[in-house]
Amino acid sequence: MRVSLPELMDKLAVGYVLSAYETCPWSVYDAEKGITCSAEVRMDGDGQEIEAELQMMYDVPPEGKPPVEQIFWMVCKPVSPDLWETKDIKIRGSDEKAIFDWGTKGASFFVACVTELKMEKIPDIEALIEEEIRNKERYAGGRGGTSKAPKIKPQALLNMKQGRGF
Repeated sequence: MRVSLPELMDKLAVGYVLSAYETCPWSVYDAEKGITCSAEVRMDGDGQEIEAELQMMYDVPPEGKPPVEQIFWMVCKPVSPDLWETKDIKIRGSDEKAIFDWGTKGASFFVACVTELKMEKIPDIEALIEEEIRNKERYAGGRGGTSKAPKIKPQALLNMKQGRGF
């Protein structure tokens, strides 16, 4: 996935270009389950690296899980003055670069999780991994085609108004 910085920010549900040291966080706490889910997109101090991360924090960790579990991590860096590329991705600690179009699928998974957080829900991680990464993998490379998918901004999916009139 090679895209401009504004496109990358849209693909990660940020909606604006981050500055150096800036972050865009989301967080939800479910008191009944004792779970906090937080997601964050951040720019490093030099403006040369974007990280996206999703974590689950447990009040009482389930058997065999740490109190803080890193669900998703992705890093993107510039490959030219105008284009950025996904350089690394991990889902539940495993390297997912063997997946076809892993950068795009990783961003889709992250946005699906952020969408749940914006609705004040703890994301169902397993269902979203299956839906956004595994299901789409079955058809990878199986069909040719030249049509491009339409560009959809995350705000449009959530039907958010931008302050414009009728």
